[in-house]
Amino acid sequence: MTQPSQQEWRARAQKVLPAGGFGNYDPKVILKKGRGSRVWDEDGNEFIDFLIGSGPMLVGHNHPEVMEAVQAQLADGATFFTSNAVGIELAEVICDAVPCADQLRYVSTGSEADMYAMRLARAHTGRDLILKFEGGYHGMSGEALMSMAPQSLANFPMPVPDSAGIPQSTRDGVIVAPFNDITFARQIIAEYADKLAGVIVEPLQRLIPPVPEFLNALREETTRHGIVLIFDEVVTGCERSQSSCVRRFR
Repeated sequence: MTQPSQQEWRARAQKVLPAGGFGNYDPKVILKKGRGSRVWDEDGNEFIDFLIGSGPMLVGHNHPEVMEAVQAQLADGATFFTSNAVGIELAEVICDAVPCADQLRYVSTGSEADMYAMRLARAHTGRDLILKFEGGYHGMSGEALMSMAPQSLANFPMPVPDSAGIPQSTRDGVIVAPFNDITFARQIIAEYADKLAGVIVEPLQRLIPPVPEFLNALREETTRHGIVLIFDEVVTGCERSQSSCVRRFR
């Protein structure tokens, strides 16, 4: 039986998927399989996989040890909605391996992790406002989709929504500052200290490293005013919130 071509898959995708794709990459590429660091599309074209599943495929596709562990677990069940021994053992390994990880919470996506972190900051402080930095990516929640890639100009700290469908009430709960500007960060935190629940930042903002003392300044100012500092550190493998660190597993 002849297998559908990539062009045929694209036509089928247009009928059932918004814009004909999953929303994260060029929908014209329809992948079929992966082995190690390589992937192949439905027409047999071979590529080096630099996307690595947006993070979790660090050891490549179909790694023998990973496949062996998956097959062994499948015999006992694929997923549970309750606590289980294997999950507890993994949490112990992560907390032992990551010095800042006192405890962890499993989540399904980075968006979910950031949503929980911001909600926890609000619950802990009794305040509503979140400070983020222009260009920082923190998932797909309404608060996160502020000034990630603004299409219009606005004076700081006014946020610019990156998507339709975000209500004004959500915009009112977020202020924005320029990344790597220590003076501005200190001033804005001090100015809004009585309203700020949390400051969320990528320690490595995509490909932009922090200038010396920028992160230390955030730590000092948030500690001074009792504000939760959230390190959304998925780029390097960890996410730290005040005194604990949670490694994301997707």
